[in-house]
Amino acid sequence: MSQMPRLMNLKETADLLSVSRATLYRMQKRDPRFPPPLYLSPGCVRWREDQIHAYIQRLTPTMPDDQE
Repeated sequence: MSQMPRLMNLKETADLLSVSRATLYRMQKRDPRFPPPLYLSPGCVRWREDQIHAYIQRLTPTMPDDQE
């Protein structure tokens, strides 16, 4: 059986991205690449940790092999 992805709350997600909660909501609104939140119930929003890590990877430039 595959492991369920970890769900992070607003604070955990903002902390992982090193941004404020307000900035997290701005990123969600303005960047179409930003992973969509999961609305579990009114006032209960979560993000999948694996999707946030993938988003960070897409934003991180890679170094060419000859510049390491």
